[in-house]
Amino acid sequence: MARTARLLLVSLLLACKPAGLALAKSAPEVMGQHLWQEAMQVQTRFAAKAKNDRYMVVIDYSRPSAEPRFFLVDLKTGSANAFLVSHGRGSDPDHDGMADRFSNVPGSKMTSLGAFVTAETYYGKHGLSLRLDGLETQNSAARERAIVIHGADYVSPQRKKMGRSWGCPALERRVALDLIPKIANGVLVYTYGPQKSAGLDSEIVDQAG
Repeated sequence: MARTARLLLVSLLLACKPAGLALAKSAPEVMGQHLWQEAMQVQTRFAAKAKNDRYMVVIDYSRPSAEPRFFLVDLKTGSANAFLVSHGRGSDPDHDGMADRFSNVPGSKMTSLGAFVTAETYYGKHGLSLRLDGLETQNSAARERAIVIHGADYVSPQRKKMGRSWGCPALERRVALDLIPKIANGVLVYTYGPQKSAGLDSEIVDQAG
């Protein structure tokens, strides 16, 4: 209840912020009002899963990979920062920089949509990495599929479009090293896809369980 009240207070403060005040950009300014409102609904729905409720991550896969679309939201201040992030190879088979297919199927190499919660960190072939647990039917196999947040050389502002992962939301290496410790162990991650955006065609390959 207290967490819900705090989220409401953050939203009210953002709405009342003086236009000329020089502050860090608010989450609605960075990601757009519609996505912010949807993210807050997800935060409220899965609040009991958020052991680390200082931050929330929102990824907007309706945007091209060349745009910063990984949003780290500070729920204490209502501000947000945006970073580059990859999508799965199977989600973008023609490698045009747009994810248009999503799946929960092991071996699909596709990105999954919906709400996740961050879990433990570990060191693997990509260095420091962060496991994700899916909270919905459309992403319930995230741990089985080893869908994790990690750094990768193919995510860089020097690229016209990002390289593709095997379904993981990969970040720039320096960004991953900075963000992963902050968002480990109980931060909600909401991945939004183009099937919810008017005029964009996409496909979701479903797998229950």
